[in-house]
Amino acid sequence: MNIIITGASRGIGKELLKKYEKKANKIYAVARDEDKLNELKSDKIISIKLDLSEIESVGEFSKQMQSENIDLIICNAAISLPHAPNFTPFEEFKKTFEVNFLSIHALLEFIIPSMQKRKSGKIVLISSLASLAASPTSMPYSASKRALNSYAQSLRNMLAKDNIKVINILPGFIKTDMTAKNNFYMPFLMELEDGVNRIYEAIEKEKKRYAFPKRFYYIIKLFNMLPINLQDK
Repeated sequence: MNIIITGASRGIGKELLKKYEKKANKIYAVARDEDKLNELKSDKIISIKLDLSEIESVGEFSKQMQSENIDLIICNAAISLPHAPNFTPFEEFKKTFEVNFLSIHALLEFIIPSMQKRKSGKIVLISSLASLAASPTSMPYSASKRALNSYAQSLRNMLAKDNIKVINILPGFIKTDMTAKNNFYMPFLMELEDGVNRIYEAIEKEKKRYAFPKRFYYIIKLFNMLPINLQDK
């Protein structure tokens, strides 16, 4: 099995890489941090230094991968700006969308046709519960992840005839470098190991859409059933 994992140098991506290392023939570990990537090198792990905000470079990497018979792609990499009530400058907003959303399409562009020819493959998109109830202080992150949910649904139905599985994962708060920067209360905060175990099981069971932790997810669902005026309050 040949695998690509983005955001593989730390956090969720790094732990998923460990999970799949025994099962894989090759894992292409994609991240910006070259030093962290070098720590991961092994006979199976091929480290790829790549900034996902550089869309043309992502497209070139996709071209290189089209002949590698990729079986599983885990699009895990994401960035988040500090929570702030102010209107986000365009360049920061654009970069968030490039990394969290647009880079995924660029990465898949030349790999999906290869999967279609083989009539097999699995694509995992890591979204967030933040996509379901957008906070005014995290507009770029929430909006990019909500776009990813729509993309996942479209892609799943588009590729169903080719036996390609598309899995959309929506985690809540998990202890990572990203959440460590938050200076607010994070309900149902999970340990990294617990969160990664749940993601791994969802991938292996090929769940179309998996949102967790369930208590947090159901609270958000109830919130979204309220009239819009109450939600705003």
